Amino acid sequence: MTRDGAEGQLLKTLARLDSEEFEAFVVLSRQAGERYDRLAALPIVQGVTVLKNARQSVIEKAFKLGGIAKAVQPDIIHSWLWYSNFLCGLADRFALLSHLPLIVSQRGDYHARYGGLRLWLTEKVIYARADVILTNAHCIADNLRAHYPKKRILAIRNFIDLPDLLSPPCYGLPPSLRRRGAGGEVKRIVSAGRLSPEKGHRFLIEALNGLNIEFTATILGDGMLKEELCRLIDQYDLSDLIDLPGFSEDVFPILSNADLFVLPSLHEGSPNALIEAMAVGLPCIASAVGGVSDLIVDGQSGLLVPPADSEALEAAIHRILTDRVLAEHLAKNAQLKIRGMFNSDTSIQELEAVYRECLQRNKE
Repeated sequence: MTRDGAEGQLLKTLARLDSEEFEAFVVLSRQAGERYDRLAALPIVQGVTVLKNARQSVIEKAFKLGGIAKAVQPDIIHSWLWYSNFLCGLADRFALLSHLPLIVSQRGDYHARYGGLRLWLTEKVIYARADVILTNAHCIADNLRAHYPKKRILAIRNFIDLPDLLSPPCYGLPPSLRRRGAGGEVKRIVSAGRLSPEKGHRFLIEALNGLNIEFTATILGDGMLKEELCRLIDQYDLSDLIDLPGFSEDVFPILSNADLFVLPSLHEGSPNALIEAMAVGLPCIASAVGGVSDLIVDGQSGLLVPPADSEALEAAIHRILTDRVLAEHLAKNAQLKIRGMFNSDTSIQELEAVYRECLQRNKE
């Protein structure tokens, strides 16, 4: 239970499920993490087991998972993220899950992220066993259906808590542009995401190194690449301009003081950080990967750039920060799109319907 987006979505899912109809027993496949206490305190959660023994092989963990399932006797198994999906598929291969309905949540684009052996294992161990594959982006679901037409594949949008920050007549304008007039002020750029290779922050830093506009940039998040990114910032002599303050529980005050949001990821599912930035009325730039195309129509609700292309990213940043009319156009359309697209009540109803469908099929 780290502070990453998928783990946050699990917390929101368990908090919204009808505790009169469902109860949850949670198995954490690696370690407890920073959000363990919040998870364990949820009313719907009846127990939490952590498979944290680093010496255990994945096969040993699969057998332990089978023992937990035998003791708990669940009606449904719902796994999240690749490792847990693989663990459940493997346990079923050893006939340890008693042919229980298995729902796997794919929170990213596996076909873009993996290849070779890992994609083969995904197909043979995860997809082959899953009764339902859930994703959070409709374009990823469409791609999966093209590859696996016989599988039950559904897209359920993320649970998003959006503050009521904006109201007419300012609806849709970037907060910074509502407060300040257009002029030569320093532009504020924000990015957010785990500091790991797939988030592409190196390309953002390279793009900012070539930017000939006065700016400051904040990159929110923690991760393994923090020291490496700090060295790159120092190498470009940008330490006075780019800040890496770490993880933030509440990003909205930071977003509301920005002029631009940038998501330079190499692959994505349906990124919460981008959704939140669009929702508060920021013009956004994002890599054209994964579920991002569900959110951004290039030139209408944001700008899309090729992944790992610092020059294209620099050009897009310069374009938005020097064209107020474009910035306002993108921000307004982005906000209208997100506010109309995401409804947490609808998402939880869709998930509960999937559970009921699995239960009914199992009875038959």
